[in-house]
Parts: sequence; structure tokens; C-alpha cells
Amino acid sequence: MRDPYFKRVWELMRHIRAMALYHTYSQLWDRKFERLEQIATRGTVFPEELSPVSSAHANLTYEYGPSPRPVVQWLLDALKVDFSEYSFVDIGSGRGRVLLTAAGRPFKRVHGVEFCSNLHEEASSNIAGYPGEHLKCRDVKSILCDALDYDVPEGNCVLYFFNPFDVQLVERVVTKFLDSADRNGSRIIVIYYNSKVSKLLAGDNRLAFRPLSKRCRWRLKLLSPHPVQVYERVVGEA
Repeated sequence: MRDPYFKRVWELMRHIRAMALYHTYSQLWDRKFERLEQIATRGTVFPEELSPVSSAHANLTYEYGPSPRPVVQWLLDALKVDFSEYSFVDIGSGRGRVLLTAAGRPFKRVHGVEFCSNLHEEASSNIAGYPGEHLKCRDVKSILCDALDYDVPEGNCVLYFFNPFDVQLVERVVTKFLDSADRNGSRIIVIYYNSKVSKLLAGDNRLAFRPLSKRCRWRLKLLSPHPVQVYERVVGEA
């Protein structure tokens, strides 16, 4: 009897902490960026509100919610890569917050994959109206399609998920990117925010945890509303 009780209490405490952090970021951070957006990227959109959709997997999706901007920035900075050699792809990109955050770095391209046409249109408006002086990547777009129908870009790639749908579908998307990388020898980095599993693709030795700096780990531990996992393709493994 005690274990379920303490588990519920622990989950409640985690939820309260996460909501407090979201509120703090909204008040201290997001407002100055929302002045640059055509449509505010804040707020939650629940599955029953995600329509019309362009996906055969709509029943596997979760609610849309924006990633905290500071967390995304910390994660990108912690990668320590030459952004100009990588594409950035956000799967389940919603209104485009992460796209605009990533485009503040000189990625080769920044693509969002979104299956809900309303969110895709809002993201497209945000991208089109965003001040150019805040963007270091010029190839920024939202693409309306099912995640498994998206054409993997050539070359190295940073793949971002904010727990958009069932983990089995996440793994199928990651596998598609890994298969493409096997053919052309490119590097793949996967950022899985708010993961519900201890490890992605546990039986696939092509994907390994990517270590983060001690500073980044402490920032995430203390100041992120959700846990994060970062992976990379093991170069040379088939």
C-alpha cells in the first residue's frame, strides 16, 4: 500500500516542480522572445485539438507543448560541434519555438516535421515573420508530413524530440535516420527530451549515450522541467 502512495506523491512533486519552472521561464525569458513571434508559441494543445492532421499515426501522438528555450540553448551549446556541418530536425515541431531557437545557430538547415496542419501553418508564419538579424541559419522551414515520410537530409544531423508520440514510433524514426547514416557515413546526434524510457533502441549497438559536460548536467538536473537523454551514432558500426 505504501509504495503506490509514495509513487503518487513523488509524481505530484515532480509535476509541481516542472510547472513552477515553466512559469518562471515564461515570466523571465519567453516574453521577450514572444514579441518577435507572429503567433505565441506558448501553451498546450491536446491530442483531440490536433486537427486536421497529415499522419497515419495520429493515434500515437501526445499533446503538444513548447520546449523551454533555455534548456534547448544549453543542450545545443553542450554539443560542441560545428553547426555549419549539421542539419537540425525537430520531430513534432509545433508552432516553431525550437526551430527558431536552433536557427540562432549557423546550422546547414533547420527543419521542423509537423503532422498537424494548424500548427504547421502557425510555425510557417512565425518563421516568415521572425526578424532576420536573429537567425544565423537561412534554410528554416516547417514541413507538413508524417514523421516516417520525412526525407532524411544528407550529411550530419541533430535530431530533436520533445516526447511527441509513442516511443516505438520515436524509435522507428531514429532507425530511419541511422539506416541513412549507415549508407553515407554521416553523424547522427539524437536529443530526446522528456523521455519515458531508460534507453532508446536498447538492442541496437549503433546508438550510444553521448556524454554532456558536468556544467550542463547540473544545469539540467537543477533547472530543467524534464529529464533529457542525448545519443549519438557510433561511427564505424553497422
